[in-house]
Amino acid sequence: MGTLFDHLKSLFDYELYSNAKTLSNLILAVFERNRAILTPQQHFSTLVYYAESLFHEHQYREAEGIYRQALQAKRILPKAKSPSGKGCEGPPDIFSEVEIKYKTARCLIEIKRFRDAIVVLQSLSIKQRTPKVNMLLSRLCHNHGHERSAIGTYKEVLKDCPLAFEAIEGLLSLGTNGIEVNTLVLNATLAPQCNDWLSNWIKAHAHMQGRKYSEAIQTFRSIESNTSLSHYHQLLVLIGECYYHNGEYENAYTYLKRAHSLYPYMKNGIQILAILMAKKKKMSELEKMIAPTSTFPMEYSSEMWFVMAQYLFSTAKYDKAVYFVQKACFLNPKNAEALILKAEILLQLKKYQEAIAHLRFAQQFAPYRYEVHKVLVDTYLNMNRLREAQAQALKALKTIGETPRLLVLLGRTYLKDDSTRAKAKTLFMKALEMNENYLPAVYLLADMYRQDNDASNCIKLLKKHASLTQNCKLHAMLGDLLSHDKDHTGALEHYTMALNLDPTNRCAMAGLLAMGQSAGGTSGVGASSYLESSMAEEGSDVQDNPLEMIEIPQSAQNDLESESDIMWSDVEIEINQ
Repeated sequence: MGTLFDHLKSLFDYELYSNAKTLSNLILAVFERNRAILTPQQHFSTLVYYAESLFHEHQYREAEGIYRQALQAKRILPKAKSPSGKGCEGPPDIFSEVEIKYKTARCLIEIKRFRDAIVVLQSLSIKQRTPKVNMLLSRLCHNHGHERSAIGTYKEVLKDCPLAFEAIEGLLSLGTNGIEVNTLVLNATLAPQCNDWLSNWIKAHAHMQGRKYSEAIQTFRSIESNTSLSHYHQLLVLIGECYYHNGEYENAYTYLKRAHSLYPYMKNGIQILAILMAKKKKMSELEKMIAPTSTFPMEYSSEMWFVMAQYLFSTAKYDKAVYFVQKACFLNPKNAEALILKAEILLQLKKYQEAIAHLRFAQQFAPYRYEVHKVLVDTYLNMNRLREAQAQALKALKTIGETPRLLVLLGRTYLKDDSTRAKAKTLFMKALEMNENYLPAVYLLADMYRQDNDASNCIKLLKKHASLTQNCKLHAMLGDLLSHDKDHTGALEHYTMALNLDPTNRCAMAGLLAMGQSAGGTSGVGASSYLESSMAEEGSDVQDNPLEMIEIPQSAQNDLESESDIMWSDVEIEINQ
């Protein structure tokens, strides 16, 4: 017939955890009244079965308490020789002290008691700690400021498991030299299946952590070209992320889209891909990224809640977007993309102080992220706090270093004050010296020429860059300026080129129709408006309002001049507020 304990063991062995949980509770209740039904060993085993069943049923708070009772019961048992944690192979012994403390720590993590989890794991001696214990302890120490302990435990992981990529990346992110990390995994790098890529993989990650994105891209792409990892989606994600952090959005989109095509369930890189889709106004593709799991909310990670929030934000549904981005922040409080998006939503809702608070928190663990500094500058400019905006842009320049987009960011803060406009012009020109194809600097510099009535330099600048890159906005801007300058042949040529590149370009179509209606037409307002709207639409690097990715529908206008007036008015408000 078997005892109650025998039935419990059978239920657990067959993984009927909900039934095992119920029977365990019953047995322990009977045991309180009749101690004879269980031996001390069986009592301990019952507690472990109960705790394990609760753990598998995701009842972590209750499981943590039962695991602690099991540890107390184990201490009164006679000590028996058992293999040490590190030496044993095969499935873990659920009755060992190491496994019970590991599961206790897992429960504490689930209920957000991270420091208690660290204490539990550190109570195990170094000899007792298995690789999975060291890995969990490393992550906890890394995320909660115990960097020296994290470095030590990451190294312990690599001694046993040299291809633990998370440990490699963790060490590099904590400042460990790439050469030292390479020596820790030397045996693996010499293995036949790893010797052609692992050393370069570590080298590229070291470049990423040092924010040397161009070098990281070069190294990762050499792995892609020369090894069998060319179709590994995570490699494509890393290349895409490097391009994104380097401000090369088109290349970033190309690689992340390839990675998503290879592995639609990817989490790494999915947030940046969503941001880039929103920038490119690919709403249908962004919506498809949500659709596969929209009916299974339990599958949503912090990254997937972010994608939902990004879609809602991009379609101007701000109240719903802030709800979903908060879910992303709750699941991962250090999700930099989610904090930046939440700040952008709050900025759109004119909750400036809340936006600043979120960005200041993001700065604590992501001080080198350009987007954090940019949205802070945008917020201060929207509040008309020019000194704080300039100070923040200068801080970004010192923290990250001189790059074209940071020079433009600082220059934009100088545009607001007539006494500092000359500085802005110098910065835009310097940005173009560093990267002559950096279009946001071209747009802003062209607009300065326009406002100074320097049409010849403005046209010269735009013609130069229109010849260097295929960009419909440049041609449409040139068309507006040439039309205003009575050069209708040149205007017609550039409007046509703009429409060849983008058949939906409304300003180019409006310019052509205006030329047809009136040979001497008054397109001055259209020229000015297109310069400004082009600056705003090209990318978030140029606008004062960081939410320009949103496609705001406008009412249909029959009168072309009225449409231009509306566009000019909208952009002028955004630029000057």
